[in-house]
Amino acid sequence: MSLMLIDKLIRFSSRIIFAVIPALRITSLLISFSLIAIIYPNSSYAHVAGNRTQQWINSQENVKIQFTYEPEKPLIDSPTELKFSVQNLQTGQHLKDLFAKVTILNGQTVFKSSNMTVKDGDFSFNSTFPNEGAYQVILRINSNDFAIALASFKIFVPFQPIGTINLNYTTPLILPAIIVGVIGVIVVATFLIIVKRENKKKGS
Repeated sequence: MSLMLIDKLIRFSSRIIFAVIPALRITSLLISFSLIAIIYPNSSYAHVAGNRTQQWINSQENVKIQFTYEPEKPLIDSPTELKFSVQNLQTGQHLKDLFAKVTILNGQTVFKSSNMTVKDGDFSFNSTFPNEGAYQVILRINSNDFAIALASFKIFVPFQPIGTINLNYTTPLILPAIIVGVIGVIVVATFLIIVKRENKKKGS
């Protein structure tokens, strides 16, 4: 009787695995898209706006660079989105086909990027900050032929109590986690029901 139970459980487990695989694939895709949105640079916004926007101007090169970051109060070791907009000072039009390099300092180098391609003047990327305090963001902009700008901006990471989390970072991961949790509960519950039924049959 026990061999029959084991055999049925194996068959049941196989059916569960085949049923769960599509859901797991969907969950994996959701997680991948969430991480891509968090990690990689993008240029999906227009000129940087808001009362926290910092601006750097080089009238000699006819360049204006705007900068801001989100969230307003960065959290230690949590992603902060740095947003840049490189424009023609006179017309306000984006400068195109550029290369950007960013260095972040707080007395020592915290982060140094490789060259990033800037097609339409606007770009952003995520960075983290290991400690509270003031940071300097140095942006170098080049074209194919010559250096265009070397701008400097500031970020302040305030003191924060232990256990503070960045909801902007965790929210995209909540849905995939819920899906995985629900699938796990369904599998375990169904397995226990089958075992209970088999035990009743065995007892009768």
